Amino acid sequence: MKQKAKHAYTKLLSSALLLLGLSVIFPAPAAKANYFSDLYNGLQNFSELPGEVNQLQESYKQTTEELQQTKEQLGQTLQQMADYQAQNAALQEQNRQLSQVVDELKNDRTARENYYNRIKITVITGLALILGYFLLIRLLRFGMRHRSRKSDRLR
Repeated sequence: MKQKAKHAYTKLLSSALLLLGLSVIFPAPAAKANYFSDLYNGLQNFSELPGEVNQLQESYKQTTEELQQTKEQLGQTLQQMADYQAQNAALQEQNRQLSQVVDELKNDRTARENYYNRIKITVITGLALILGYFLLIRLLRFGMRHRSRKSDRLR
């Protein structure tokens, strides 16, 4: 039993020393006994509250005005974006139509060039046939005259 009492006594002593050490390390703030200065400071803080409320109200009004301006600018920007998108779509459609016209013109030009080439080849072939015909007739006449002269000499 003595040992239990001794153990409890050491616990109590160590707790008391710990509290004493903590109170030395962290001293309690000194209490102020000046009631009039506290009352004056409280009234002064209370009298400054309407000025702070007015300042907060002005700040709120300014912030709401800035928010409204930002909303208007956003609306204008969105409208401009919609206008640009519509203009872009119209320009893309116009570009597609112009590309189609250019392709048609290229196809027409290619077809015309092919037609002119066929006509040119036909004309050149016709002239070559006519020239070949006249040359063949000349050669045949020349050959026939030459034979007829040979046969006339033989007689």
